[in-house]
Amino acid sequence: MILNTRRNFFKQTFLGGAVLLFYNSSLYGAAEPLKTLTLVQEDLFPKAKELDVDTASYMLLILDHSRITASHKEFLRNGVQWLHEESLKLHGKLYYNLSTQKREEVLQEISEYGWGESWIEALLTYSMEALRSDAVYGVNKKDAAQKWLGFNAGLPHPKRAYL
Repeated sequence: MILNTRRNFFKQTFLGGAVLLFYNSSLYGAAEPLKTLTLVQEDLFPKAKELDVDTASYMLLILDHSRITASHKEFLRNGVQWLHEESLKLHGKLYYNLSTQKREEVLQEISEYGWGESWIEALLTYSMEALRSDAVYGVNKKDAAQKWLGFNAGLPHPKRAYL
């Protein structure tokens, strides 16, 4: 029993120290940025998940695309860190560990900041792009989102992914 308690103490001390150590570094909030970006997109536009649109895969395409500037990619990644910082400030937990209601509160709060408004706008823009994407990109495989939007993609359909 004492060993188990001591083990838990060391584990909690290490994890707490890691959060404090990385809190102001570039590594903080970067452990699972795609998980956070995907959850934010689902919170902002839950219909995408219902339509089986893989916004996470689309974000990977964006973050790897040569025509997306390095500064914009950095802004998207920094937004994850800033979101987690705001989440910790408001609720003492990382964003993806919050309830739906508390995540909504965090999004409402960051939307009041210039960076937050721009970051949310970028994520919504990418969500809308994913909804209208051709099946060749692998994010809107069933074209369910296009049908839901009443969107008719141009012809001919691409034979390979442009991104």
